[in-house]
Amino acid sequence: MKTKYLVWLMLVLGLSLQFFRINKLNEIVDVKQGYKYKKIIYSDSKNIPDGELKHLVLISHINSDSQKQIYTNIKEIFGYAKISYDVKYLNKLKKGEIYNYESIIVATNNYKFLKKSVYKEIEDYVKTGGNLIVLINSYFNPFNKIAGIKKVNGFSEGFGLKFRKNIFPGIEEIKIIGEDAESISNSLMDIKLKNDVEIIGETSEGYPIMFERKVGRGRVVYSNATFFGDRSINGILIQLISYGNNVFLQNIVNTKIVDIDDFPAPLPHGKNKLIYSWHKINTRNFFREIWWPDMKKIAIDEKIIYTGYIIESYGDTTDAKKFIKADENDIQDKIYFGRELLALNGEIGIHGYNHQPLGLKGELNDDYNYKNWKTKEDMAASIINVRESLKEMYGGLEAKVYVPPSNMLGLTGKKVLRKNLPTLEVLSGLYSSGKEKGVLMTNIGWDLDEPSFYDFPRFSFGYAYSDIMMLNVYKGIALYGIYHHFIHPDDILDKERGKGKNWEELKIELSLYFKNINDKFGFLRPQTAYDGFRETVKLEKLKVHVFKNKENIDVYFENFPGKTYHYLRLRGKKIKKVIGGEIQIISDDKNSTLYLLEANKNKISITLK
Repeated sequence: MKTKYLVWLMLVLGLSLQFFRINKLNEIVDVKQGYKYKKIIYSDSKNIPDGELKHLVLISHINSDSQKQIYTNIKEIFGYAKISYDVKYLNKLKKGEIYNYESIIVATNNYKFLKKSVYKEIEDYVKTGGNLIVLINSYFNPFNKIAGIKKVNGFSEGFGLKFRKNIFPGIEEIKIIGEDAESISNSLMDIKLKNDVEIIGETSEGYPIMFERKVGRGRVVYSNATFFGDRSINGILIQLISYGNNVFLQNIVNTKIVDIDDFPAPLPHGKNKLIYSWHKINTRNFFREIWWPDMKKIAIDEKIIYTGYIIESYGDTTDAKKFIKADENDIQDKIYFGRELLALNGEIGIHGYNHQPLGLKGELNDDYNYKNWKTKEDMAASIINVRESLKEMYGGLEAKVYVPPSNMLGLTGKKVLRKNLPTLEVLSGLYSSGKEKGVLMTNIGWDLDEPSFYDFPRFSFGYAYSDIMMLNVYKGIALYGIYHHFIHPDDILDKERGKGKNWEELKIELSLYFKNINDKFGFLRPQTAYDGFRETVKLEKLKVHVFKNKENIDVYFENFPGKTYHYLRLRGKKIKKVIGGEIQIISDDKNSTLYLLEANKNKISITLK
């Protein structure tokens, strides 16, 4: 009897300890990711007057590919920025229509139907203080002369990018030259410019890409480039337009997000040659004792909040019948890192059961040598597996965000996610204008295939610092006020992905990204991916109306969510006082001042000096 009693007692104690180990830990963790938010109360300004500040976009009724691309991008960026504008065809433009606009933006290369009288009026508009921004180069552009172009010798291809003027903080430091120059190409006019023309940006070899010229009391900003038809350049596009104006108010999100894909995840067993040669320690201990403590310190020092994306297994099976139970050490590692991540106010999303992208045969790019899933039922089983694992390890946690393995996701995969992850709201892939079979390259907005998902892509990635990646960072902040970067823990295990650098070097370079962001954009709010999504989506219905005179700028809001953030660029004026909001200088030089405006009321009044 005593023996039986002892056996039963040991069994009960063992089960109790196991229950405590999982559930007590989950009780601690669950508090940190409750997704509890206050209801947003929207409001409208009263008595919004007529005559708001607007911009005029000119296009041709004959729609060329270059015009279509750039006009699409203008609509997109002005939509996010909440910019008021009118669009007119050149052949419909009448005399006397242009003088009430803050700037005229030319988005065509076809001037065949521009009346001479209207051209003369635009020329007069500039000389009397107006702003003309030409976004497509053309040999037959009638504005070439007023822009300061003396002679056009034909066209040539130019590569790379350097800035002579800091049209947005940090961008003047960027130099895409040497081998990297091939990543940015333009069809350029071979031009000779007047002496009073000032270069804004140029190729790696010094050929003008963007320039400006003062004409009377106004100015012309001219793009000798073709890359503004590419969505990935939209951050530069909106800041060039902003730079070309005397007053430009741009709505932004104001967030910084750092994702860690494959985290928490099973840690590699044994010794990695690179890690062992540097630290004389096995790989599992390296991640627990060196990498993660360093990453925590970086988060605290640089005011970063991580969003991790869990993966259950690094096995490559795509047959649900062959799924295997997780190793106990792997479970403990995932529980440990998940707890640590949430204790830093972070978030856990889903990366997948394993690293095989969700797609059936024919849906994904086979060049990457991933296995296709056998059936959609197998895919569903993998998602159910990781969903239930999350609940078990973290006290009922249900993910809101998903990053596809290798940023690849098929249409069937989206449908499987929708059906089997009812709490999922956000898909995060890559921000890009390109299209690649099965790769989640998206804009920010509701997904075209599954509109109940919101696409919230990342702009930059990796530990290793480079000017190309920093340009991607600046483009995201310039366009949306969003810094969204991702890394993989195991990049440092591979010589190619780690750029041949050890962890001490990569740690410094990763920190350099964050330090640069904090130095130039210290106002960006550290948030999780889901919080960043919520801050973005609440601005969808926001409308902004700007009114200006010599002494004041008044801003009226519709569908105001209680607080919004904006870039405000002023040329020739400074801000004396703000009622209904707060202001801080982001950058200031002889050309213009860029402010961050925080609106706390649905009407803002700004006194100028």
